[in-house]
Amino acid sequence: MYDGVHAVQAAWGLYPFLKIGTMQVPVYPIAMILAVTAGFSVYLRNIRHAGVSSGQPLIIVAASLLGGVLGAKLPIWCLNLGAWMNGAPCSWREILSGRTITGGLVGGMLAVWLVKRRLGIRTRYGNYLAPAIALGLVIGRVGCLLTGCCYGTPTHLPWGVNFGDGIPRHPTQAYEILFCLAAFIITQRVVHRVSPGRLLDGFFAAYFGLRFFEEFIRPGAWLAGLTLFQWICLAGLAGLAVKEWKSSRSRQAGEEGP
Repeated sequence: MYDGVHAVQAAWGLYPFLKIGTMQVPVYPIAMILAVTAGFSVYLRNIRHAGVSSGQPLIIVAASLLGGVLGAKLPIWCLNLGAWMNGAPCSWREILSGRTITGGLVGGMLAVWLVKRRLGIRTRYGNYLAPAIALGLVIGRVGCLLTGCCYGTPTHLPWGVNFGDGIPRHPTQAYEILFCLAAFIITQRVVHRVSPGRLLDGFFAAYFGLRFFEEFIRPGAWLAGLTLFQWICLAGLAGLAVKEWKSSRSRQAGEEGP
């Protein structure tokens, strides 16, 4: 997905529009709709296969979607806040454009935690979400690749992609497509065989690690030696580490109690 406001050139992207008759329909929103639909379908399939009532799981997925949307937007707004305060155009189109997967994942994590804490939900449904999110990211990144957003730095490697300016670049979207496709296959195979919640935590940790190192081959603004998205990845990994530490303490307390 978009990681910053990208001024798309007229001839930018591999296949940014679908031609339907005389109309040109942007590929990106179609990919996003397909990503959400496919991910939600996989999630419902997994909870039904496990024989779980859909009430609480639907609350969880709704919280993750809302938190994901807000988390995906906030970093972009922060990046553009200085320019807007200095008089740069601030139309609704500017406000609504741009989003980041990394911020969306962190926002979704926080939203689910808050909702579960507020409603007293103790059951963990993360295992069913892991393959759903992985598949959604695969389709979403296909949209990024075709549109030409979220590209990497120039490269001389044979698989460098020209998105429209004649410069071969790292197809970082393709790197994530391959990673998330492998993650989807693996997590879907073991979705009912892993301790509750562990599968999603493992997927998040792996993705944050991938994205942290991927930032070194992506253009971006640096903040104290790292990009904003690397700091978000570190925050996500720190949150997962704290969560694992608390879970470990709870398990130890349960074992020592009897």
